[in-house]
Amino acid sequence: MASQYENVVKIDFAIFKNQFKENSKAPVKSGKIEFTREFLKEMVSHAKEGEMPTVRVAIWNRTSKKGIDYENARLEILPIENVLVGGDDEEDDGLPF
Repeated sequence: MASQYENVVKIDFAIFKNQFKENSKAPVKSGKIEFTREFLKEMVSHAKEGEMPTVRVAIWNRTSKKGIDYENARLEILPIENVLVGGDDEEDDGLPF
């Protein structure tokens, strides 16, 4: 049986304790997100349909193989409810690459 999230475009990333925190205004945790081409194309697809993309976030507590605690986070683009039928225009996907 297929999961309701099987066709959801998603990316995972890690958030670690900020080891370089020097004052109370610095973030307590930090990380980086590498957006995939598939994720960006899905966001552009939403925009072309006249809808602002809605992204859901989920976070799990994890421990690395080296024993470092971190949070694993996932961003998922929620599906467009009423997508207009049209072709996949590869030449003008709205991406600069």
